[in-house]
Amino acid sequence: MFYLATPIGDPSVAVWQADPEAMKDNAGLAERLEQEGVEIFLPQRDADQNAPMRELLETELEVIRKCDGLILVCANTRGIYLEAGYAKAFDKPVIALRVPDTREFGEWVEGFFEYIAKDPDDLIAYMKRRTT
Repeated sequence: MFYLATPIGDPSVAVWQADPEAMKDNAGLAERLEQEGVEIFLPQRDADQNAPMRELLETELEVIRKCDGLILVCANTRGIYLEAGYAKAFDKPVIALRVPDTREFGEWVEGFFEYIAKDPDDLIAYMKRRTT
């Protein structure tokens, strides 16, 4: 099972709030991966988002400790990079998915990832190759 670390906040507002469009995109990506046989944990869908924040955090960290790896949808938000670093600390493979607003990575950052997919189709093709 892969933990899908995705942005869910709206970066255009000063006080954090969920971005319905981002959540829809995340669910669509998870569904596409699952249709290809990749088991996905998507926190916005699979964890109780109404739980106390500390409890939600512990749930998500426990899943990361137990997962086979983490897929990171690169974005302009901090939380997903904390999740990726936590997975890396447990020697989990971290696979990145570039999105249109992803800045270029330097060599040091590229070395963090097992693979950097250029788009969702590339990610799905890579995951299919990885699991066969």
